[in-house]
Amino acid sequence: MRSHGPAAPTLNLGIIGNCAYSALIDERGRVVWCCLPRFDGDPVFNALLDPSENGSLWDFELENFARSEQAYEPNTAILRTRLYDSQGQGIVITDFAPRFFSRARTFRPITLVRRIAVLSGSPRMRVLVRPRFDWGRHAPHVHRAARTSATWGRTTRCA
Repeated sequence: MRSHGPAAPTLNLGIIGNCAYSALIDERGRVVWCCLPRFDGDPVFNALLDPSENGSLWDFELENFARSEQAYEPNTAILRTRLYDSQGQGIVITDFAPRFFSRARTFRPITLVRRIAVLSGSPRMRVLVRPRFDWGRHAPHVHRAARTSATWGRTTRCA
């Protein structure tokens, strides 16, 4: 199966969310940015900032990809992305983040729903889920300057 390459950085994105978290989905149906469990959490999918093979994303690669269409269902936060191959066969990806009322309160589960359906023909596809859970864990090398202790008059290293 021929890959259509790493996620190219673009701002032509759809957004889904439920007021607890959100995800950015590009025109090929790839989740290229999503922080969990909240908006200010670490990115689990970060291909928007790291489009290389090291970037993390959730992708449905359609063999012989030719074109795509993306739109929201009218008056909803449900995003539909249609992918077509060079033979006219296609799939539709339906994305949403559930939010519902129960017991007099709003529930916002950390759930990303992605449904796939065949539009026509028998398209071949590959599912690629490459999450990342350690963004920012390794701080860049910081040169620690020596300082002089006023009490003992000796040079020590900052910890």
